[in-house]
Amino acid sequence: MKQTSSNRFYIQIPDQCWFEENIGCENACPVNTRAPQYIRAIAQGNCDQAFEINRGDNLFPAILGRICVHPCEEKCRRGILIDQPISICSLKRASADHKTSSSQKTAILTKRDKKVAIIGAGPSGLSAANDLARLGYAVTIYESFSVPGGMLNVGIPPYRLPREVVSQAIEEVRRLGVEIITETPIGKELNLEMLRQNYDAVYIAGGAHKAEKLGIPGEDLQGVIHGVTFMQRVNLGVDLKIGQRAAVVGGGNTAMDAARSSFRLGAKEVFILYRRTREEMPVDERELEQVEEEGIKVQFLTQPIQVLSKDGIKVSGVRCIRNQLGEPEKDGRKRPIPIDGSEFDINIDLLIPAVSQSPDISFLPEEIGLEISKWDRLSVNPVTFETNVRGIFAGGDFVTGPRDVIRVIADGRKAALSIHFYLSGEGFEKKPSHFTAVSEVKIDPDLEKIPRQKMNATPIQERKSVDKEVELGFSKEVAVREAVRCLQCHIFTIFDRTKCILCGGCVDICPKSCFRMARLDEIEGDEKLSKLVESFYGVSFEEAQKLNLTTVIFKDESRCIQCGLCAKRCPTGAITMEQYHRESTLYRGEQG
Repeated sequence: MKQTSSNRFYIQIPDQCWFEENIGCENACPVNTRAPQYIRAIAQGNCDQAFEINRGDNLFPAILGRICVHPCEEKCRRGILIDQPISICSLKRASADHKTSSSQKTAILTKRDKKVAIIGAGPSGLSAANDLARLGYAVTIYESFSVPGGMLNVGIPPYRLPREVVSQAIEEVRRLGVEIITETPIGKELNLEMLRQNYDAVYIAGGAHKAEKLGIPGEDLQGVIHGVTFMQRVNLGVDLKIGQRAAVVGGGNTAMDAARSSFRLGAKEVFILYRRTREEMPVDERELEQVEEEGIKVQFLTQPIQVLSKDGIKVSGVRCIRNQLGEPEKDGRKRPIPIDGSEFDINIDLLIPAVSQSPDISFLPEEIGLEISKWDRLSVNPVTFETNVRGIFAGGDFVTGPRDVIRVIADGRKAALSIHFYLSGEGFEKKPSHFTAVSEVKIDPDLEKIPRQKMNATPIQERKSVDKEVELGFSKEVAVREAVRCLQCHIFTIFDRTKCILCGGCVDICPKSCFRMARLDEIEGDEKLSKLVESFYGVSFEEAQKLNLTTVIFKDESRCIQCGLCAKRCPTGAITMEQYHRESTLYRGEQG
């Protein structure tokens, strides 16, 4: 329901899309993680159940609970309606931190005689391998680095994502029978054509590990290490000469990681140079706060224009220019415009450009005939992830450029189902959406007063090692307290209009004024509403309005806190509280 400019109420008859949109967190997640369900399990103290729900949906709860960009929290009704969103991401981690049993479920449906090769053991490749193995296929992953995990191990530093957490997730995939062969880049001893001949399907999930340059004079000097390369060296334990002063260019996660790693590796002074303002910076606010806590200086509206050197060999400084913001660009952010005469120099020993990275498609042989887009990326069907060459699929950062982990996991899971259909001709049977009755809705009497819980962190003076994790997670008690804040948006008030006597009891008792009563001539709606009125009264919607046949009760779902008082108050049982279960769009093993 919404009020129109003509002071009439626009009524929408709920359908599947409406219900899903009103579970904002679940709908915003690229893999539709059942966040309200696992949060409710935590609120009840059952972290084992919460973990299993998570593992069925997003594969890596302990990893994503640390590094996910949590688009779910932007759509959290509590954050929109009351105060701050639920810490959905941190609760995901809590489900892994506090589970008491190890999942030993393999859920292999049936063994098949087909083999699949996957290029890249990053999150997209691992997620595809996980689902294909559970569907019964023999899966082999080929990884060019010495360790599997892709950006999880070579891009993200251990102080944000401990290596043992990644190892445990990879072992879960290996336990399904997936073979991971490291230090085997495709295109040398083993090429794509050989994989085509030896496997029934190939999924390319090579990631985006090629650094993009700034394109300014002096960028090839010694002491200039691009962000993705710098983080690979940090994470693989390569000795690096940091010097006393380091500058990082960029405003994304790689830039933050490079700056914080430089600080931990001995730099006395670290700068981040970002060409726009704080508001346009694409990193999580919490991470930016930690950057500043650690003494790293962020210079906004600052753009490097030349790398300086005293001897023509090694970097000694960077020349910058101040920017001002102009008109918005295609992505909605305002274009940075250099200010003439605002140039200034910063003395540094190390410059780390971390503006972007892209996939390296050089190993793709021309003779196979794969279609390459004008952006030098492999073209795929956006729904099936299949290339123009039968049997070859691709997804993740390799086809889009760098994105967040949850989205590339979604690619891998969807690609796995496409490969399954390609090899077997079988579509994976989806479980239809449905409701289950909720006998009693329990909410904390102080629900709206409970503040968002804070996570403990390692003291700043102890953040001297790249291996010491900064964020320490929620204790179980704090996790339960945070979970109790959830409004349980997956539970809806369902109405049986044949029982309603229009007494208005629900309108009177609702603490959030969700319900309204109005005359029929005060409302409007789409064709569904018109058909409903016509079927009920036997006349057209317009005629029913003219005759003013009845008063109607309707609800603004966006204000509801699922307290259940309306159902308790209803004298005829016309209102029930029921949980909505989304149609399963991804293979969830035994979780359904």
